[in-house]
Amino acid sequence: MSADNQQERPLDPWYITGWFDGEGCFSVSVHPHSGARYKWLVDPTVQTYQHKDSRMILERIKNYFRVGAIRSKGPNSNVLTYSVESRLAIKEKIIPHFFKYPLQTQKSKDFSLFCEILEAMDNNEHHQIDGLVRIITLAFQMNPHGKNRKYKLNDIIQSLRESSETIRQTR
Repeated sequence: MSADNQQERPLDPWYITGWFDGEGCFSVSVHPHSGARYKWLVDPTVQTYQHKDSRMILERIKNYFRVGAIRSKGPNSNVLTYSVESRLAIKEKIIPHFFKYPLQTQKSKDFSLFCEILEAMDNNEHHQIDGLVRIITLAFQMNPHGKNRKYKLNDIIQSLRESSETIRQTR
């Protein structure tokens, strides 16, 4: 690798933090899943998007973290997504980076909530109804200016309570 070739040089860690401050997302999706104990799943993900013409920067970010995948955002999309969905990879590669090179914007609050959710999941709180409700409530506090969620928090909590009651009655 030639240090003269900017595309081959490793990215500066602060560049990565700045990139994620502007273009990254720490999110926890909440969606129904018939196979889940309480019929809802929570999925933490770290991601960033870019037009397919700028794939190289996503490749460089992926090479920096050494985890994750780059995929098309959809079958007819010109947008690529770099995402890390593995909780273990997020804990081992992503979180340590942002502790060492902290985010500077509002996104730092989302990151803190994201870390709190991952810690709760590591403690298996999502396997109990109260812990799952707490995790989902935290998830809904993240990304307040982002896209609207498909499901409303109150509807999810009501569904969880009903599912929990059904489980309790079948014991």
